[in-house]
Amino acid sequence: MHTLQKLPWPLILLVVACQKAPPLPPPPRAPPPAVIAAPVAEKPQGPTPAQVAQQQAVATSTGAKSEGFVVIPAGKFVMGATAAELEQGAWNDAPQHEVTISRPFELQVAETTQQSFKSVMAGNVPVQPKVCPECPVLNVSWFQATGYCNALSRLKNLPVCYEGQDKELRFVGLACRGYRLPTEAEWEYAARAGTTTPRYGETLDIAWVDANTQLQPQPVKGKKANAWGLFDMLGNAHEWVHDWQGDYPTVAVADPQGPANGENRVFRGGAYRLPEAEARAAFRNAYGPANQVEFIGFRCARTL
Repeated sequence: MHTLQKLPWPLILLVVACQKAPPLPPPPRAPPPAVIAAPVAEKPQGPTPAQVAQQQAVATSTGAKSEGFVVIPAGKFVMGATAAELEQGAWNDAPQHEVTISRPFELQVAETTQQSFKSVMAGNVPVQPKVCPECPVLNVSWFQATGYCNALSRLKNLPVCYEGQDKELRFVGLACRGYRLPTEAEWEYAARAGTTTPRYGETLDIAWVDANTQLQPQPVKGKKANAWGLFDMLGNAHEWVHDWQGDYPTVAVADPQGPANGENRVFRGGAYRLPEAEARAAFRNAYGPANQVEFIGFRCARTL
């Protein structure tokens, strides 16, 4: 600095201008991006130990288990599609709501087969997409399905649960001890068997859908059963249920049976010629009860 003072001021300015400025401090480092974990696939849950014990107790105490049927205990569950399912395009599977099934019931272990329908209905079987005695009977209307339930009740000396014919058909009620179609809530409760996921296992392990059937119905019991021992609840044949089509309630309900009347009856479960998206516990659709469709069959239920 003393040397600079001896120089003329123009040179001082030049010297100062040529000196290097001290380096700027480095910019602060940006924080590393947050790591977003990949979603973990939720494993299907089975029935709780209490539900299993209740199922066994019901089967033992009633002594009324029909051959080819599984006892389903009373209980509660959440009915309807999850938010993830709705994001993928489910259109009428919501809202989720709590349902109480207040009484135990029996449900057919598999879909009614062509052979069983022929036997009970004295050979009066609709034309089938594939002749196969152990495949689900298809092309049956809702009226034909309820007719089979009544015929089976008569064979077993049980009261019939449907009175009248066709449009005048009247359901006696859930207290009826004969065979009937399950309600939509009973069907979903049984299909889930304690699970809360869209399916009770990996699709191709549990269901016949368009991806693994060559668009042909398959013999029943060819895939894994759910935790309550029910086969083909998803896939192979869509299944008629009791209810008229209607909106779901938004509050908790007990033993719902759907609207008192309507135009279409609900069917559930997915089918051999339809995509995996329909093979879900929550999936629902509906047709008029007189329709005979090549991918719709049924299974029977009975109140205990």
